[in-house]
Amino acid sequence: MRGARPHPIGVSAAPAIPGWIVLGVAALFAIVLYAPILPAMVAEWAEFPSLSHGFAIPVIAAYLVVSRRHRLRGVTLEPALRGLPILVLGLTMLVVGVRGDETFLARISLPITVLGLTIVLAGMEATRHVWPGIVYLAFMIPLPWTTVKVVAYQDQLLVAAASATALPWLGVPVYRDGVLLHLANATLEVADTCSSVPALAALLSLGIAYASLAERPPAIRTLLIVATVPLAVVSNIVRVTITAAGVYLVGPWTLATPFHVFTGTVNFLLTFGLLLMLDVSFTRMARPTTSWGASKGPPSPPGARTRPGKPGARLEHAPGAIRSERPGEPGARLDHRIRSRAQRP
Repeated sequence: MRGARPHPIGVSAAPAIPGWIVLGVAALFAIVLYAPILPAMVAEWAEFPSLSHGFAIPVIAAYLVVSRRHRLRGVTLEPALRGLPILVLGLTMLVVGVRGDETFLARISLPITVLGLTIVLAGMEATRHVWPGIVYLAFMIPLPWTTVKVVAYQDQLLVAAASATALPWLGVPVYRDGVLLHLANATLEVADTCSSVPALAALLSLGIAYASLAERPPAIRTLLIVATVPLAVVSNIVRVTITAAGVYLVGPWTLATPFHVFTGTVNFLLTFGLLLMLDVSFTRMARPTTSWGASKGPPSPPGARTRPGKPGARLEHAPGAIRSERPGEPGARLDHRIRSRAQRP
């Protein structure tokens, strides 16, 4: 009889290191390494309202990782050298960005460095569960202003043209000249602050976070993420159109209302509302239909007879069947007569 292989005396297997400790080491290393450039980025979050979403991004990223902690419990940490090229790439971008005074390049290297470091320390299997939270950190990086300014002006022209097209439908005469909307009682400018581009990163991060946390099929999650950008543009067009209509129909004092002053918050809420409506529509379309169909109604109970020519319409129960109606109530007379006849000798 062959027994189990005996363990050497005095030798014990090394305890497995919890995955959260490895991820904590990677996060601590990144904080220490990027400490010189993080304060300036946080200061920009506090100075510009369109970048204030940066304070929420690390919190949401941490939640995306913590929400998958149950998946990490059964994962064996296997350090992999596959992450070494990614780690070297991130560190190279950091050095080049700092030495060459390319702020965006240095900052965007943060999630790349953390991703590579996680693969090196924890392995591919563990990284597969936490990479959404790591990549999500990219949304806290402010975009280069030169790029934002060019794209924002094109967005201003689009918003002004769409609003000028929609305003006559509301009974508001308007003449558009570039980004200017000439009304009968005022001239409005679709300025830089009216563009949805500066807050586009925040709105896109909202769509990704919502799609990641919602229990939806992968196809619906992808559609929700892709639809976030056009929904943000539509929300801004709706806001500008309502603002211009309010100035013409009510008065210029409407420009001092929170609807116009807090443009970022209004766009955020409008985009989130449209995203919820789109999610409900996708969910209803993907919902499987029942076997008997909605038009036919629920199936008849056992022993029930149906009326000829009307599928699913109940006529009566078979003799001896249990009925919920009391004698004398509508629908119980026919069954009562059948029972009376069946009891006759």
